[in-house]
Amino acid sequence: MIQILAEAWGWLQAKCLIAWSFEDDSDHGFKITRRGHEFLRQGTRWLRAVARLDIDLVAELEFTARPQFLRGDYETAAFTAMKEVEVQVRRRAGLSDSLVGTSSFRKRSARLRTPTGTPGCSGAKSLTPASRSPRWSCSRVPLGLFKNPSSHRRVDFTDATEAVEVVLLADLLLRLLRKIPE
Repeated sequence: MIQILAEAWGWLQAKCLIAWSFEDDSDHGFKITRRGHEFLRQGTRWLRAVARLDIDLVAELEFTARPQFLRGDYETAAFTAMKEVEVQVRRRAGLSDSLVGTSSFRKRSARLRTPTGTPGCSGAKSLTPASRSPRWSCSRVPLGLFKNPSSHRRVDFTDATEAVEVVLLADLLLRLLRKIPE
């Protein structure tokens, strides 16, 4: 039984839910951290979502979407992440800032080419032309689902897991876009 308690205590420390208290200099001076209080308020699903975001994001998301998510502003984190995808697609395609929205992605598709010179999400030479869905299409659907609604109305993102998945999807799309030669 003592081993089980020791493992539970270790888990609390590893997840940064408790920490040494500098106000109590005894060997047993621990307190609940800010993350621990948030965990008590939001529960295990929140803690798992935070753990999913504990990876290196592309720089554009590291300093925008991550802090917004950690502050609990899930709507802004998702919007910011997908907005960056739209900005990068437009920039990589060399198009004007006046082209906005998912419908303009069709105009962009002709300019976005993979390293093999064909439109595609992966750019792998081994893929058949039918298997190469255009990169713009890879971005168009997520933008329509996650960025556009927040652009036009208040969206209630209360699910931390869903919000972190949007940020991670944006991270993947940005990494794919970087593979396109400029």
